[in-house]
Amino acid sequence: ICQRQLGPQSLRGGASLRPLRHIPAGDAHAWMCFTDMRRNEAYYGGNFAAFYHSYSSSALLYEVQAALGALLLRFDARRAPLPRLFASDFAETPDAATLAGRFNAEFADRNRDHNLDFRKVALSAMCSFTARGPEMCVPLVWRKGYGCKDVEYAGLLRSVFKECGFDAHAASQLFGAAITLAEQHGLDTSALGGQQSGEAGHILQVFIRRDLVDELAYAAKPYGEADEERTPLSQWLNGNNSFNYGQARLLARPRDFADRSRVKLFAFSASHNFHMRRAAFQRQLQKLLGKAFTAHSTRLAASERIRAKATRGGA
Repeated sequence: ICQRQLGPQSLRGGASLRPLRHIPAGDAHAWMCFTDMRRNEAYYGGNFAAFYHSYSSSALLYEVQAALGALLLRFDARRAPLPRLFASDFAETPDAATLAGRFNAEFADRNRDHNLDFRKVALSAMCSFTARGPEMCVPLVWRKGYGCKDVEYAGLLRSVFKECGFDAHAASQLFGAAITLAEQHGLDTSALGGQQSGEAGHILQVFIRRDLVDELAYAAKPYGEADEERTPLSQWLNGNNSFNYGQARLLARPRDFADRSRVKLFAFSASHNFHMRRAAFQRQLQKLLGKAFTAHSTRLAASERIRAKATRGGA
């Protein structure tokens, strides 16, 4: 099957566009973003399958990891943030099949995909920008985003700085400086004790090369259980199916997400202010972190920690 001839993934199989009714007709910025998502699908869909990860409270964490990735991994942070950073977190989960197996063995009876070890390596995603379920409708959550209330995001962000070799005092200073910089550029930081913008939603559009889909993703039911009816996921995504309904879980290996020949990332923010100023925010954030590395002589330690090879090859 010629993937380009099948058209944009979100429009295949007679997919309903009714979920887009949740986007106000007068919200020009939102319509521009969803139009760009469609355009990206049309352009990359021949060789890449599309996924959609909605987030909110984790936005600054993702952005800081992108800035660190840009400084230490040559990650291209201009188009999107980096949702996972440390290679060693993937030691026990080298591929999606292992992730699904670990879910059954370890996580199914222990908070499912809310388990911290699951979250360290995986992202929840839908397979269409018009997805209506199960559990989440992408256009409906566009403005506020999707997030978990049982996560202590401030602690997670501080731990990233500490993992990069900064002591508690320096980590605290960087934490405060990052929040201040984010707020200056319109990013909602209320989940970290900062200001609320009212438009905290973001969508990460993830394109995974089609020959890597089953290595980096599996079809999932709500809360992470594998959906055998849509397995293998690559075969389902390669067909002329409607993707209005159906979740996936993505293994967000940093070496793949930082390699645009394998995974391509695009970020869309409900806040027009932040969306338009994100590139400037990233430049200033990288400058802030770069100065901190120099002042505290931690660049080498941070690079070694981030790049540390997982014992089972998951880095």
